Amino acid sequence: MKIGLFQQDITWLDIETNYKKIEEQLEKNADLDLLVMPEMCTTGFVTLPKNTSIESSEACVAKLKELASHFATALCGSFAVEESGKYYNRAYFVTPQGEVWQANKRHLFTPGGEGRQYEYGKDRIVAEYMGVRFLLLICYDLRFPVWARYTDDQPYDCLIYMANWPTQRQLAWQTLLPARAIENQAYVLGINRIGNDDLCPYQGGTVAIHPYGHIVAQCQDNLEEICAFEPDIKKMHEFRQKFPSQTDADIFEIKR
Repeated sequence: MKIGLFQQDITWLDIETNYKKIEEQLEKNADLDLLVMPEMCTTGFVTLPKNTSIESSEACVAKLKELASHFATALCGSFAVEESGKYYNRAYFVTPQGEVWQANKRHLFTPGGEGRQYEYGKDRIVAEYMGVRFLLLICYDLRFPVWARYTDDQPYDCLIYMANWPTQRQLAWQTLLPARAIENQAYVLGINRIGNDDLCPYQGGTVAIHPYGHIVAQCQDNLEEICAFEPDIKKMHEFRQKFPSQTDADIFEIKR
């Protein structure tokens, strides 16, 4: 399975232009099985959606299905969407066959006001495609390891973090991504944007992290591009069996 990570320079509040960028990358990278985009990849980090023209969830899913089918590539990204009068920062995973998984952002970024108008996520969602299981997570979720913790009742192979993670907190991004890989013995994909919005600059740092914690693919900082890699799921499972640290993990229950 070949996975591409799109380090996108998101055009502020220009949905059409941002979809065009995604489409151009799909045309250039026809060998990808999955393309992953950053957080709110068609708008930028919109904190007050009621004051902005954003997509409906129905329109967003229809567009992603169309692109996935046309290019025979699964798509994953976070989008600002409206549904039944409520607003969500929602991750979608859409396959060429029309399968759809969706996960609302659990930890809304309250320091930036994201929690004022968006609904927070209540469920952990694992998408499965081509034999690989992906836990869908968004940006600020990275700071909360309990929400991403591997459990036998909801197993996964890969954590996907879609982000608008600003340059001034880049060290946290670079530190926490390998930590999540090591503690969960899983691949971690961190997909961040570049460019600027009305709030801050972004330098990227898009990476794929091996379960051991080292980088297996990465984009250059401040460059809009794709990096790609192929996870070795068989070897990952062999590693978990040889070094079964999960059997010593603490038992816990998430309440909110």
